[in-house]
Amino acid sequence: MQIIAKNSLPTVQINGEVAAHILNASDHPGLSVSAFIVDVATDAGPPRHTHPYEEIFVIVEGTVRLEAGGDTIDATPEDICVVPAGVPHKFANLGPGRARMVNIHAAKDVVTEFVPDEADTNESYAYNRPGS
Repeated sequence: MQIIAKNSLPTVQINGEVAAHILNASDHPGLSVSAFIVDVATDAGPPRHTHPYEEIFVIVEGTVRLEAGGDTIDATPEDICVVPAGVPHKFANLGPGRARMVNIHAAKDVVTEFVPDEADTNESYAYNRPGS
């Protein structure tokens, strides 16, 4: 068994606060699947992006508006959403309160490519590695 301290993981910041911890499997011997452990404030979420592998959204708390490939769903803890590889997507916490979820990345390395989106004006998304 491996125990990984969440505070040792790289983070994503949105609007100046930690919104996710990134478990990148290639940084941990023996792991083959990566994940984002997400905890976002109301109205927060990443810009539109893609991954070269599927992403599975497991909502633990809150309501998240997930847009993927032209479809939109207001997902709750009753839903598990799967976005296929290469499909542009984004999400935002609808509130009230925080949204918490685990987003499983079916890959050893997290790969994210941002897609231009005229509707997205949030430029506060930042990736941070511990100690940097």
